[in-house]
Amino acid sequence: MSFEILQPRGPAVPVVGHVPHASTAIPGPVREEILLDDEGLARELVRLTDWHTDELFDWLGDRGGVMFVNRLSRLVFDPERFADDAQEPMAAVGLGAVYTRTASGERLRELTQEGRAQRIARLFEPYHAALSELVGSQLARFGRCTLIDCHSFATLPLPSESDQRPDRPDICIGTDPSHTPPELAAGLERGFAAEGFRVRRDAPFSGCLVPLRYYRRERRVASVMIEVRRGLYCAESTGERLPAFPEVRGALERAVASSGLFD
Repeated sequence: MSFEILQPRGPAVPVVGHVPHASTAIPGPVREEILLDDEGLARELVRLTDWHTDELFDWLGDRGGVMFVNRLSRLVFDPERFADDAQEPMAAVGLGAVYTRTASGERLRELTQEGRAQRIARLFEPYHAALSELVGSQLARFGRCTLIDCHSFATLPLPSESDQRPDRPDICIGTDPSHTPPELAAGLERGFAAEGFRVRRDAPFSGCLVPLRYYRRERRVASVMIEVRRGLYCAESTGERLPAFPEVRGALERAVASSGLFD
C-alpha cells in the first residue's frame, strides 16, 4: 500500500490532513529506472522532500482529524498533480504525475507511455480513489469535510518553480476559488501572523488538493493548503530536524486552531 490512513486520537471532526510529500521511500524497481547515481538521487530527495511534514502536522489527529499520508517519495509518483499531462502545468518542466526531470531540469528517468500508464493505474488512481472514499465517509458522517493539504517549501526557489522571488514568507496559504472558504483563509492568516510568522496567500504557491470526484462539484468539500518554509524547522542541506522543531509544530497547531477549523 502506497499510503496510510491514521484514525483520529481525539473526538472525530470533519477534517482530513493530507501529507503527500514527506516520504523518501523509493522501491527497488523504481530506483532502477532512475538515471541519477546515489549521490545525485540523495541531493534530489533533499531538495524535493517535504521533510517531516507527517510529524509537523500530526497534531491534527489529536484534534480529531484523519491523516492520509503518502508513504512513497514524490519521485515515485506525485499525487498532487493531474494525471493528464495536458491538464498539469508542471508537466511542461517534466514534473507531472510521474517525473521525468529533476528540479533543475536534468533527466530523471526514461519513461515510456506504457510505463507511465502502469504507474498511474497501480499507484496514482488507487491513491486518489482511497482519498475520495475517505472524504466521502466524512461527508456521510458530518455533512461536510475540510481537507488540509500539508506541505513545506525551500527557503530559496528551486529552478523548476515559477515564482523565483527570493523574499519568501514563513507560511504560504494556498487556496482554491471554489473550495476554500474566505473566512477559513482569513482566519489562518490571522492565526499565523499572531504566532509571529510572515504569511502570504497563494505565493509562492497557489491552489490546494481537492479529490477529483468532488472538484468543482461538491461545495461541502473545503480545502486549503498550508506550506511551511523548511528553514524554520529543519536543516535544508540535510533535512535533519532543528531544535526549533517542537516550537514550530506547536505554533502551527495554535494558529490553525485559532482559525475556527475545529469549531
